[in-house]
Amino acid sequence: MTHIELIEFIYEHRKVLDDIYKKRQTTVSKALEESRLVVRMGESIELSESYRNFVDITLNRIEYSVTFSTYQAELKELLIQKSRYLREKKEHYLTEILSLLKTIFMKLHKRDQEIRMLLIKIENETSLDLDLLIEKAMDILKKIKEINHANNQVQEVFNNELYDLHPKIKSVIDDISSNMLTFIENISTSLENLEYFIARTKRLRLQNKKLHQLATAILEERDQELEELLTLNPKEHYLTFHRSQKNSIKSFPDGSESSKVIRKLRRYLSEVKVKKEPKNFSIKPQKEEKLKLINIKVIEDELKRDGSDDIFSSIYEHQEMKSFIELSNNERSLKEESFKIYLQFVVPPNPKIELTQHYNTHGIRIAQWT
Repeated sequence: MTHIELIEFIYEHRKVLDDIYKKRQTTVSKALEESRLVVRMGESIELSESYRNFVDITLNRIEYSVTFSTYQAELKELLIQKSRYLREKKEHYLTEILSLLKTIFMKLHKRDQEIRMLLIKIENETSLDLDLLIEKAMDILKKIKEINHANNQVQEVFNNELYDLHPKIKSVIDDISSNMLTFIENISTSLENLEYFIARTKRLRLQNKKLHQLATAILEERDQELEELLTLNPKEHYLTFHRSQKNSIKSFPDGSESSKVIRKLRRYLSEVKVKKEPKNFSIKPQKEEKLKLINIKVIEDELKRDGSDDIFSSIYEHQEMKSFIELSNNERSLKEESFKIYLQFVVPPNPKIELTQHYNTHGIRIAQWT
């Protein structure tokens, strides 16, 4: 079945599918039952999980069971394909890397939409008890923090491990970099909003508890303290009521006096303030770096002049590389930086460079400058 045929099939059975979605249909045609849109469960018919997910996501009906998975499997596979590509230089591995980049980006995009809709849903939740709502919000907060860490990991792998691997990869990462930053900023905003929501809900829970205690005291006629407050100097404070000698209510506050009543009640109920939970940002402070660039021309001129039986080893032992690493306070890897320079020599076709089938002690394929 092609894509257009699937659309036509759904349109043809649209009323039946809608009835199943609304739990109003138990019988379907043989063609629909044999499709992957529905599943028979005994005597009843249910929408398949894949179709229901499609509907819920398209209509922004995100449930609390959002999959808060990270990207460890994809990142691990990326590094494996990178290693294979560096070793064999086959186009197939480059295609696999580009495909994985697209897969991770689509997961980031989907997760960004899901989390934003989830926060809208939980902030407008009215069916849950406040204790359950706070518990669910705390759980989601913890998971969003994990996703925030995972997003930063993805950005580090893209920039540090893959960016200079091939021009095609560099182009793709450049194209999606602004979106990546948006996803990370959205996660930070979501964390801030959810932390505020939790603090606000905790405050509401404590206020409700205090009101419940007050209501219980009134119902159990343990309200002497409240009654004494309400009958204290009614003419001066304009409180709720004043009993005459016949024990009847003498006066109520009018509209102009209601604000005074509210202020007095607030003072009595003493609004509870909840300290907002501290925010922990994973933003790393920028470091002041000494700008030191490797003079590749010096290395190239020496290779042209003296030749080399192992270009990588010559680069690795060159004074230019050692000086560069020392000025970076040894925060950079000599092997990794040497490998980047090595690639700049061996990737472009050069009749003077011959790639052998052997590997040196660093695990790098030996290239000779003849």
